[in-house]
Amino acid sequence: MRNAIKVGELIATTDNAAAIGEKPQDVVSASDKITAYFTARVTFLEQLAANALPRHILLANFSGDAAWSRYVAGIQQVFDEVGLISPQIDGSTESNMPTLQSGLSITMLGEQQKRTSTKHEHLSWYTYGLPLVGNEVLAQPEDVAQLKPIFHAWKEGIVQQVWPVGSKGLQTEFTRLFGEEQVKSLLDVKKSAGPCAVVMLGIQPEKEQLAQKIFPRNFEKLRKTAL
Repeated sequence: MRNAIKVGELIATTDNAAAIGEKPQDVVSASDKITAYFTARVTFLEQLAANALPRHILLANFSGDAAWSRYVAGIQQVFDEVGLISPQIDGSTESNMPTLQSGLSITMLGEQQKRTSTKHEHLSWYTYGLPLVGNEVLAQPEDVAQLKPIFHAWKEGIVQQVWPVGSKGLQTEFTRLFGEEQVKSLLDVKKSAGPCAVVMLGIQPEKEQLAQKIFPRNFEKLRKTAL
């Protein structure tokens, strides 16, 4: 599993955001709903990477009482996008001490799904999306890997494995999968992909043509060479 922890029979994934939001001293200015959406999006993709689907969500809100409903709306947007009912959302708000910058953390608890297992080295690997971070994510939303086609292809078994690329960049995630291998890509393999603006997708070789129809934009096959 990528950044997932097994807790009994459940899969726990988590992500957070700080200094992004609606407070005057935030480094990146964005609505609380959008901030929660991208944070929840990462957490949801980590569930898919573990072949799990979320059943309960925990929200830690450091931005004050007023932000809670906006954060919840952003989380629910993820599930609306993929056509699922949002799980129950619980958590707490830091309301005793006012903060100068926004902050939140989202944890999803999910159940692993019964799926056909194929070793990752037997799959064809593609990147979907462009490496974007900070304000680039807000300026180029069409270049961020979209959840709806990812989830559809994963559910239908066209995508066998989901592997999000985050702040450490494509090469780091590729090395986690394949060991001492150098990835060959048209993308900047060392650039941060922020809130998983790039997702690596492992596809059964016989289903590559189907996948190319589902992902017509920013979809590139990866090659590897020894470091």
